[in-house]
Amino acid sequence: MAEPPIPQSVLEASGVVGTWVHDHWAGRLALSGTLAGLLGLDPEAAATGVPLEAFLDRTHPEDRVRVESYLHAVSETSGPVEAEFRTRDSRAGVRTLLMRGRIERDPTGHTVQGRGIAIDRTEESNPGLAQSERLVNRMAEHVIALRGLAQTLHRPALTEGIDRLMIEIGFELARFLPEPEDEPRH
Repeated sequence: MAEPPIPQSVLEASGVVGTWVHDHWAGRLALSGTLAGLLGLDPEAAATGVPLEAFLDRTHPEDRVRVESYLHAVSETSGPVEAEFRTRDSRAGVRTLLMRGRIERDPTGHTVQGRGIAIDRTEESNPGLAQSERLVNRMAEHVIALRGLAQTLHRPALTEGIDRLMIEIGFELARFLPEPEDEPRH
């Protein structure tokens, strides 16, 4: 039985802004329309593939060498890809993007292509109260999952350590609660 396609609204709510395919032999990167636009590239040209150099020219100058070196390294080893970088200031402004995917090899072991998705993490990377609150909430979600796993292992010491961590995260979350306005302060 085939899985139903993922609705575009779900992808957008998750921050997914497009897809990419990197043809290693041709040195070209094909990007979907929204992703190309965030990079300041022509969506039609990017859909058929632009030179990797054009993509790198759209990365923030402070991130370019790191991203270029990383892409070269993963093309040698294949496997999962995860690269976060800022874009160069374009019509969309500086954005923080995360490219996730996988590098594939042919049956002889040569790198063929990489493919994956791009996620806009700009909101997550901006400093401020909202960012901190989101991070602490993510920590809470993870520690709740960890507690369930620890209980499954029947390891009381591990569960107790996670319980202490849950309390500390609870205190952090409490810092984000608004002060009650109708109660007298002491």
